[in-house]
Amino acid sequence: MFLFATPPYAHNSHTASGIRKHAFNPYTDNGGSIIGIAGDDFLIMAGDTRHTSGYNINSRMEKKVFRLGEESSLVLATVGFGADAKSIADTMRRAVDDFKFQHNLKDMTVSAAAQYLFTVLYGNRFFPKYAYCILGGLDKDGKARLYSYDPIGSYSKEGERRAAAGAASSLIVPFLDNQVEFKNQYVPGTLGMEERPVEYLPKEKVEKLVKDAFTSATERHIEVGDGLQIVIVSATDGFREEIIDLKRD
Repeated sequence: MFLFATPPYAHNSHTASGIRKHAFNPYTDNGGSIIGIAGDDFLIMAGDTRHTSGYNINSRMEKKVFRLGEESSLVLATVGFGADAKSIADTMRRAVDDFKFQHNLKDMTVSAAAQYLFTVLYGNRFFPKYAYCILGGLDKDGKARLYSYDPIGSYSKEGERRAAAGAASSLIVPFLDNQVEFKNQYVPGTLGMEERPVEYLPKEKVEKLVKDAFTSATERHIEVGDGLQIVIVSATDGFREEIIDLKRD
């Protein structure tokens, strides 16, 4: 009798909203930001130590910058999904260690590490590692090289002078463009007709720029803060790491 008609029982509340979609999202953004700046014979990589999920702070001491080998000049900074970021860092550490054991204790070059990181990220392109990476190190001549990657491995083989990624990158990148690459800076006395030539900055100046960039970012972004991890690799002074306090609210 009720084959094609609406049945006389009460309307099911589960169908009131129409089609229901069930989905699983394997990714989350755990906040934070990273910076890399290359000088002539030194490299500075930095990242904040806050780990978030939405408005929750999971950890205030989560490092984002990793040294790839005890005696290597290679440094990797990662930000995005924390689990994928750590997985990439572990993969790169193993690759650098394996290379050293298989090549008579010879360290992997920064260009070789850059190509290998591309292979790792691009090899997962159909289920990408949700992590933005900055890789840096010193080449055989003691010159700093810096590479930045998107989650599927795109990068420039020529390298970069500066790179930034993460939650506050939209705030930090314009600052670095102006202060490191001298965008919109002109030679005094030329009435804005001659652009300031790009030159390498001294180490002390770059270190101050990194601190200023993160101090400014923590004032404007809730996913950045707590601590600032700074890693400096220099041809003359070797490896140095320090952590300074940032805003905790």
